[in-house]
Amino acid sequence: MNEITTILISTIAAGTPILYALTGDMIGQRAGIISLSVEGSMLVGACIGFGVAYRTQSMTLAVLAALAAGGLVGFLQAFLAIDRKTNMMASGFVLMFFTQGLTAFYGRTLLDVSFRKPLTFPLPFLSEIPVLGPVLFSQDILTYLSFLLPAAAWFVLTKTKLGLLVCSVGERPEVTQAYGHDPRKIQYAAVIIAGMLAGAGGVQMSCVYTMSWSNDMINGRGFIASALVILCSWKPLRAYMAAYLFGLAQALLVYLQVKGVPISMYVTMMLPYLLTLAALGIISTSKKPSMPEKIKVISTGP
Repeated sequence: MNEITTILISTIAAGTPILYALTGDMIGQRAGIISLSVEGSMLVGACIGFGVAYRTQSMTLAVLAALAAGGLVGFLQAFLAIDRKTNMMASGFVLMFFTQGLTAFYGRTLLDVSFRKPLTFPLPFLSEIPVLGPVLFSQDILTYLSFLLPAAAWFVLTKTKLGLLVCSVGERPEVTQAYGHDPRKIQYAAVIIAGMLAGAGGVQMSCVYTMSWSNDMINGRGFIASALVILCSWKPLRAYMAAYLFGLAQALLVYLQVKGVPISMYVTMMLPYLLTLAALGIISTSKKPSMPEKIKVISTGP
């Protein structure tokens, strides 16, 4: 296996948790709710999912537990933002700090253990294709599902009545209500789904990518996912580009460290975030993204 193939495999692995969180948060933001609690959903998904996987040796139960934990954080965000009318960003930060403490307490017994159960399922024939085979078709089930996720989100949001309702709630909730639908229920569902997908990204990171748990292991990836929603201009199919851009930067970080390139480790650790900031800066100066109306009001004021 050559170095390019190795870097591409690492790109997919590092980008997959971001892809889950990014797609989920995009759904929540299309419904008009900025959910910075995505970071917390990823964190509890990673911790609870890893704990269940380690104790039961069942990845299926781990994923279900991560979905439930991430969805619960999403529910709390929805309750605070929709019913209690709190500031969305403030409530997201509070939930992030809450989940940091919660997972540090729950995960204290998981710090010195690892989950080594093999999870990759190479697809017959496809996995034998040079370069693309090992990169795309020798992955785990969660990664395979992530390949379909943005396309599925695009189809639902743009081609179905349900997607139209989600987008209309974010743009004009009063119109949605006039047609006999409850905007509150739709927003609740969207934010809970965002939390569940972020939880799936968290368990993929702890059980597949790192195969271990460490305190605050998400390390800002949830916030990066929320920022990348802007980079994607709220268009699901662009999630592939945004998530794997971050994944590539993460892969290069590991590659440079393994090769012993004489660059400070602190500089290489900043690389994924610097690339994200650069990409956001470029798109912000080149063309204004099409922002959902409700989020535009929150972000820019009346």
